[in-house]
Amino acid sequence: SMQRGSMLVMIHRGDYWQCAYVIPKGHFDTVKEQGLPAFRQHIEAHIPFVKGRLSEIEDWDHVKLLTVKVDFLTSWHRDGLLCIGDAAHAMSPVGGVGINLAVQDAVAAANILAEPLSRNAVSEDMLAKVQKRRSWPVRMTQRMQVAIHERVIYKVLQTDKPFKPPLMIRLLSALPFLQHWMGWIIGIGFRAEHIRTPDIHNTTP
Repeated sequence: SMQRGSMLVMIHRGDYWQCAYVIPKGHFDTVKEQGLPAFRQHIEAHIPFVKGRLSEIEDWDHVKLLTVKVDFLTSWHRDGLLCIGDAAHAMSPVGGVGINLAVQDAVAAANILAEPLSRNAVSEDMLAKVQKRRSWPVRMTQRMQVAIHERVIYKVLQTDKPFKPPLMIRLLSALPFLQHWMGWIIGIGFRAEHIRTPDIHNTTP
């Protein structure tokens, strides 16, 4: 659901619903000034099936502010330190891909570092190899997220007129092969990582 200055997204979590109430950065104080009853009414007006349940939002402590940030460390490593996942590259919630990239970073790090770690012989050059392998897929994913922010989310938040999605979004909705491609990008990513370290549990002593 969308209206000028905000966008609502409902996510079914199995035994409860999570509501993402998207607003321009820095506008949370404005929302709070309008009061909790107005906040509840706005959600009910745009998502009618929750009517009568929003009394469960008893105070603003039940509303958590998540500030969206997309960034990328210049260097993920120092001697004796390697940053991966959000520590190396904060992602937008768009697509829910942050956890995917964090796991892929971990798999790449294990593939590159497991053997030298077993010999206590990890160099900073080896840490740099992890960043080199993972930088491209992270950058590509962030560019995709920023494009969605700029071409869809920001435009929705700046207008109260009916919003026409950009051509790419309309094509994704209409063409199954593009839906499959986008599902692959979200689920697998731009560079798939596969575990290539020895299975120590199946190693004969």
